[in-house]
Amino acid sequence: MNFIKNRKLSLAAVFIMMAVYNVIVFVIPFNRGGGFWSGYGFSMLAMLVTAVICFYAFDKEGWQSKFYRIPLISVVWRYLAIQLILGLLQMILDFIPIPFQIGLVLNTIVLGACLVGLITVNITKEEIERVGEKIKEKVFYIKSLQVDVESLVDKTSDELIKKVLKDLVETIKYSDPMSSPQLAAIENKIEVKTVTLSETVEKNDAEGIKVLCNEIQQLFAERNRKCKILM
Repeated sequence: MNFIKNRKLSLAAVFIMMAVYNVIVFVIPFNRGGGFWSGYGFSMLAMLVTAVICFYAFDKEGWQSKFYRIPLISVVWRYLAIQLILGLLQMILDFIPIPFQIGLVLNTIVLGACLVGLITVNITKEEIERVGEKIKEKVFYIKSLQVDVESLVDKTSDELIKKVLKDLVETIKYSDPMSSPQLAAIENKIEVKTVTLSETVEKNDAEGIKVLCNEIQQLFAERNRKCKILM
């Protein structure tokens, strides 16, 4: 699967980078004082954090995870790039008598900024999921009603009645899909009328079906007007 392949590629890229970085750092004769170890330690930490985030980000499928994955990986790879540059500068300039604590502070600030960014992305993801669940609940009413009326079309052989029911299906299909507590009263009326319509179809009462379909159409027209007000 693509997401597993991408996860493996991302992890491989991080570990290759880690190996190359260690070779370069320990082959070049840097002055290995406090500044060197500060830069090196935080750079290695940045690579480990990147590996963990890449593993976590590619752990799930679905469109929400894909949109969540992009900013998450963007944050961590930017952090890695900044930290590697900062770490190398600290190692290169370690011969200058600058207190290594300055490097520690800078590295900590960069790490803190990355963690804040990751937490923000996670909070955004949870909010998107929460809103998504709310939307699912709200559109279920219309979808469920549409399926109920569609099932009635096959229960009659009268072509005129089929047309009346199909017209009602079209009305439901193109109605505002969102529901809300303010629409509860009118939606309850529609549900009651739909149950009665089902019973009337079972009795094959053509005239009653026409009357009920007309009443439900009017209720939907009223509901759609109220939906526009609530927007």
